[in-house]
Amino acid sequence: MENKTKSVPYNNDAEMYVLGSILLENSIINQVIGKLNPEDFYNPQNSTIFKAMIELANNSQKIEVLSLLEQLKRNKVTNLDDYKKYLVELLDMIPSVSSVDLYIDVVEEKAIERKILANMQELSNDILTSKYDFNTILDNAEDTILKVIKKRRTTEFITIAEAANKVYEQIEEYVGNKSDLTGLNTGYPNLNKATLGFQKGDLMILAARPSVGKSSFAINLALNVAQADPSKHVAIFSLEMSIEQLMMRIFSYQANLALSSIRSGHLDSEELLLLSIAKQDLAKLHLHFDESSSTNIADIRAKCRQLKQADQLDFVIIDYLQLVTSTENRGNRQEEVSKISRQLKNLARDLEIPILALSQLSRGIETRDDKRPVLADLRESGSIEQDADVVMFLYNRSDVEEQENNDNNSEIKETISPDKNKEKNYNEIVLSIAKNRQGPIDYIDYHFYGMYSRFTEQVNKKPIILKKKAKGARTKQLN
Repeated sequence: MENKTKSVPYNNDAEMYVLGSILLENSIINQVIGKLNPEDFYNPQNSTIFKAMIELANNSQKIEVLSLLEQLKRNKVTNLDDYKKYLVELLDMIPSVSSVDLYIDVVEEKAIERKILANMQELSNDILTSKYDFNTILDNAEDTILKVIKKRRTTEFITIAEAANKVYEQIEEYVGNKSDLTGLNTGYPNLNKATLGFQKGDLMILAARPSVGKSSFAINLALNVAQADPSKHVAIFSLEMSIEQLMMRIFSYQANLALSSIRSGHLDSEELLLLSIAKQDLAKLHLHFDESSSTNIADIRAKCRQLKQADQLDFVIIDYLQLVTSTENRGNRQEEVSKISRQLKNLARDLEIPILALSQLSRGIETRDDKRPVLADLRESGSIEQDADVVMFLYNRSDVEEQENNDNNSEIKETISPDKNKEKNYNEIVLSIAKNRQGPIDYIDYHFYGMYSRFTEQVNKKPIILKKKAKGARTKQLN
């Protein structure tokens, strides 16, 4: 029994020193409360006394032997005579409070070690009883370590002078940045202007109705980021399409060949040469695909952490959010999706990378006259719009404006253009930035060449002329 007690990490002298220091100098409890909880004291007597100290401090009462005994009585603690002797002993053992910070750290470290030990024992039981699958167990183990790291990173308040100096240095770096970007280059000038590039720690949502091209737009972004800076690594979790389907779209984009021709194999020698060149160019990029097509959020987090630890992760794309599942599906689906979006936001912050999650829209938009998506249209939205730093919508111009206005603007110019010899068969798509925590709310025009899986951004903005709601009603123009 004695050996078992010795095996548990704790330091009773350090616990007593902290409590005795508070008795000698009450103000010390303010710095202790920020680091320790009653549960962090292994000795039950010490834990009970510290809890009483906190209650006295919260009631602005002086912390001394008599007041503590009264609080312990209110807490219905027995053996008060033993506690009285123990409190006197605490006072007698403290020659000075000068080393209290050291002892606070010792108590905290031992408490963390006990928590790790308990979690590892629980993890061991889960493994022995086959309670979870391998990836879930791995994710739980990583979570345990990350929680410990976060607790150890807890710091005191910083002064405004320290905060100002830190941010000022960051701004100086921005000033010297000739590209005008502080994040990842999206390859689209107007989108870069609105976001200053995709930022570290940001969760971004891209939503659209079916067949508008959100998966293709995500592919374009992935390739643009990887091509703009060959050192950047992009991970793609395609939960809807197989890797083969995804690669065919990427080949279509890169080689500027019709997707239907690639899928059917109807390619002449010149087109096969273009495909071969595209293959060589793509091989130089750092794109990572999840071969397992796992839909579990725990698996996604574990794989992202693995890439980050190998210094091979700068941007993550998940296609799409509503297909992601959780191992803890106790609530309804909306609650589950909300929890997943919060976990993705935390993952973006922990790994310091931007994450783009594609999302569906609810069917409510189909019943409205105005088909422009709004934040409330996010399917199973819950807290998605609250967690996201940027929310973008894609929609067809033809769905929201008068048909006769679709093709009569000759001033629109493309930033990127497919082969001019090929027939221009495109849809006019609007990218609406409905939420932008650090930038403007705006919209950007694109041409979507579906047969090439390619989006080209337009230099000039074209006004949106909404459909008439009823016969004789005036047409509304948005600039």
